[in-house]
Amino acid sequence: MAGIKVEMSGGEATSLIEAATDAQSTTQPHDAQADLEALQELAAACTERFSPLVGLEPLGPRPWAGQLLHMPQGLVMDVTGIGPLFDGEESLCRQIDEFFQSRNLQVRIALASTLAAAWGLARSPASRRKTVKTTQRYCITKPETEFHHLVSMPTRVMRLEPACVETLARLGIEQFGQLLRLPREGLATRLGADLMLRIDQLLGRADEPLPVYHHRPEDHVSIDLEHPTRDTEILIYSSEQLMQRLVKGLRRRGHGALRIACRFELLQHEAVEMRLSLFAPTADDQHLNRLLANHFGRQRLPADVHRVAVSATLTAPLQQRQPDLIGDASTHANSAPALANLIDNLAGRLGRQSVLGVRATRNPEPESAYRTQPLTGQPVGEIARMRRGGSRSAVRKSSRSTKPRGFFNEQSDSESFVPSPHDPLRRPIQLLKEPIELTVLKIERGTPPMLFGYRDRQLQTHRFWGPERIETAWWSGSMIRRDYFRIETNQGDWLWVYRKLTTSQWYLHGLFG
Repeated sequence: MAGIKVEMSGGEATSLIEAATDAQSTTQPHDAQADLEALQELAAACTERFSPLVGLEPLGPRPWAGQLLHMPQGLVMDVTGIGPLFDGEESLCRQIDEFFQSRNLQVRIALASTLAAAWGLARSPASRRKTVKTTQRYCITKPETEFHHLVSMPTRVMRLEPACVETLARLGIEQFGQLLRLPREGLATRLGADLMLRIDQLLGRADEPLPVYHHRPEDHVSIDLEHPTRDTEILIYSSEQLMQRLVKGLRRRGHGALRIACRFELLQHEAVEMRLSLFAPTADDQHLNRLLANHFGRQRLPADVHRVAVSATLTAPLQQRQPDLIGDASTHANSAPALANLIDNLAGRLGRQSVLGVRATRNPEPESAYRTQPLTGQPVGEIARMRRGGSRSAVRKSSRSTKPRGFFNEQSDSESFVPSPHDPLRRPIQLLKEPIELTVLKIERGTPPMLFGYRDRQLQTHRFWGPERIETAWWSGSMIRRDYFRIETNQGDWLWVYRKLTTSQWYLHGLFG
């Protein structure tokens, strides 16, 4: 959408969307694994359509300058000698562009004699590409004139570390051509061998292998139907047979599927995909087929299917349990598969984004102390981290008694008032979406409100625990400073309230029951 740029804050982007359209904007957490799978699928599709040598862009040990995410975000393709098959290189680039546009993807394409040159030109602003043929989305260089087109390429697209680019900028060097005017020995001494390697790769003096992407053959099975059809029973039967073959290959190497893609290629129409996400690795083809059958009831096929393919896009080793010496395994071990099946079925019926787990963050602010993410289709290590939880929140302790107090009790300055991580009442069962301001009717120094109004009720504090100081770091934006109290009212309510230190206003933030 016009106006939205990379690195823009979420709030600014949301305001631009809502100003440009009547639709309500939604925000989803970034799913790195899903992005990687989508890129791998595009690589496989390009292998079938354009070139047998297609790969994901290579990565360095750390993000390069200008690289926001340390993960592949582009494809590299060896098209040596195949231009005539597509009526020339310009026609090839145009067809690649149209291929991605048909999938609602905007791309920038560069064709050059080296991987480094193509990578840099694709990321250079269009106005800086002094190429023979260029459009807003793709550019083409010729080997005999390529050097003259590289000299204006910015150093920030040379796959250099940020510190190196910053040093060059301080020296007034922002283009590749300026860099070549400096003594090579001095550059190597001051900025290291990595810069020399990038220069040689751009000039074709150093070889750079193409990281070709290959599907695991045992993780992908397909069948061409003898007669194209959209008959549901035939398609379910075909997918079940493919699922059995797929699972058989997974079992041989002791793996189970975490994500499954079932693809139906149609006559004169875009392919249709059904995706399954699993809570735990599984090689149970019957369970997978039941989940897939649920999708058929909601999926409409606009044309006849001529090919069916089933792929395991994410796998993990199956968990092997040691049998109990005295009989059956523990109840916990027996219940684990049942729990996984329940979560899989719920995600299949309600949608992957509707069955969520909670993961603690390092943010001490209660509203941001956790984040949710889908329970299904996650790498095994991600789910394990969610189960462990454990956020090391930066909470400042107040030097007061941990014992509950009535307001007539004496205070002790020798003990901490911060609840331990093992205290079951450390945090409320229900955290309010928005804190509710309280009407304070009576308060004493160092205590929460002794008498206050809440939801047309007048409540009196019977005893309380606190304060617990919670602060956010100054570098994270607007600093938050609060003193929290757990209070029990004379009517038996257990509440979590806080005082905003900057305004001294009191708020209700959570309920313990």
